[in-house]
Amino acid sequence: MKLFIINEVLSDYTSGMVVIAAESKEQCREFFIKEFTEYHADEFDKYAEFTIIEGVNHPAGVVDYVYGGS
Repeated sequence: MKLFIINEVLSDYTSGMVVIAAESKEQCREFFIKEFTEYHADEFDKYAEFTIIEGVNHPAGVVDYVYGGS
């Protein structure tokens, strides 16, 4: 399992971040869209900055997130 720490997403004046545990970037995107809808898909595809930690022991899915704000 990998832990994806994703910055430059969930923007509202400033960017937010999300942490997702997934087997691949494709699965990570699926969890992201399921949780945050297609509305934020463009941010994930175009602007997201990823830090990936391999070999984590965590169930797959969204771990935590913070929306951007003013």
